[in-house]
Amino acid sequence: MKSTLAILVDVANGLFAVLLASHIANVDLVWGHVAVAIALAMSPDLDALPELLKRGKVAASNQYAHDHREALHFPVLFLVTGIILLQFDVFWGTMFLVATMLHFVNDLYGTGWGIPLLWPLTNRRFKLLGRRANLLKQILQEKGLWDTLPQDERRLRLVVTWSYDELSEYIQKYGIDDWIDRYYLRINWISGIEYTLFVLAVALTIVFW
Repeated sequence: MKSTLAILVDVANGLFAVLLASHIANVDLVWGHVAVAIALAMSPDLDALPELLKRGKVAASNQYAHDHREALHFPVLFLVTGIILLQFDVFWGTMFLVATMLHFVNDLYGTGWGIPLLWPLTNRRFKLLGRRANLLKQILQEKGLWDTLPQDERRLRLVVTWSYDELSEYIQKYGIDDWIDRYYLRINWISGIEYTLFVLAVALTIVFW
């Protein structure tokens, strides 16, 4: 049940997408539109299904030094697809673009190990407002890792990156299995942003439906 907390921001992204698409294309909303929009907002995470079916959870950690964002987390593919869809239908094209692009925006600052933002030019992972250890300071302190970090890796950086080859090394050292508990059952800046977006999206849906 608590795992649903991690997808509230995807629900919010879907709601934002369907509301904006409805406004731009002047289309009256039905519940089917909302369901499709939320599904589109979650669609890049379909590459997590193999791990979910195999392990019963999705968690890049020292027990599973692999991050699922390797098959579908390529923004350029969704961007091109959305632009093509726009040529045929403004409503569906807009909804697709906004829902999927907001998913990638969330992946750039959220709990994961970034995304290959500049693929196909490079497989390097990019993340905003993070550190290469990829954990909140509080969690690093709780795990006794803060004092072992080099000084230049303690501060939050506007942009942090990992090469494809070093990603598994960092995951094995700093990845955690209980990331839902540590992020979403506590108030921190990441959960705060995502919960706020969810509440705002639901409120706007009620007001503008």
